Amino acid sequence: MGLLLAAAPVVAQTFPIDYRRAAQAQDTAKQRRVLAAWQLKEPNNPDRYVAQFNYLLRKSYRVVVSTAPAAGRGVALQKQDGSAAGSLSEGYDPRLLEAARNTLREGIRLAPDRLDMRFGLAKAYEMTHEPGPEVQVLREALAARKASGQPWRWQEGKPLPRPEAVFLPENLEEYMLPYWQADTPEDAEVARQLAELVSEYYPESSLGPFNLGMYHSLHGQEDKAYALYQRANTSKPNDWQTLANLTRLAINLNHKTEAQQYLAALQKLPAGRPAAAQLGKEVRQMK
Repeated sequence: MGLLLAAAPVVAQTFPIDYRRAAQAQDTAKQRRVLAAWQLKEPNNPDRYVAQFNYLLRKSYRVVVSTAPAAGRGVALQKQDGSAAGSLSEGYDPRLLEAARNTLREGIRLAPDRLDMRFGLAKAYEMTHEPGPEVQVLREALAARKASGQPWRWQEGKPLPRPEAVFLPENLEEYMLPYWQADTPEDAEVARQLAELVSEYYPESSLGPFNLGMYHSLHGQEDKAYALYQRANTSKPNDWQTLANLTRLAINLNHKTEAQQYLAALQKLPAGRPAAAQLGKEVRQMK
């Protein structure tokens, strides 16, 4: 199971290295000893909270075997004769999972500029399919950044790996992906909320209007979607997916001249040529 956050670099003590080695060896007893000693020596080190979170998250993980039919993301089990035998699913011990989340909340209170902890807390809700708290964590993070004016820090207290105006929208889009992939009206609403956060806090990014354009396209609101994709194209010209969507909508809305223009731009992009080949047939049939 992949975890969310990394431990700290070498400092005066070797707690981060000791913990990481114990975790890699799956030595839970040593992990507990390291964490206990770390808490005594460096109780306010944000990376101790990260390590404690990871420990509790690992400990909370469960594989649940049930005689009940598979539900949600569970896997159905069958007997040798093909008849149903139950299901296999992933889960988390509620008490330990809440302890892990509370650990990150404490860490965030100590170091509110640590974006890795805020993202980790949001992911801990995504993992259990709780979109309401997940979106709230991300919304609070963005509001706190705006109010404080302080730059984000990342794992180990380092600067963000890339400029905030790029890194944040791209990561917020990653949080949208499971909801787009779920392909239900309820999940699309969650993706919409996340896309609106991108548009609100990073209006120069193409990813807010692009994802909102997807939402309105799915709901048959093609005029709204078209305007949003045009905004995305202004922010990031020559993105083949944006151009393909604009061409498709221009065809549907009978904007022939614009369809021809978007198609011509799409044809110039190697990644967009397969889509352009199909769309080109429809553009040529427009009157």
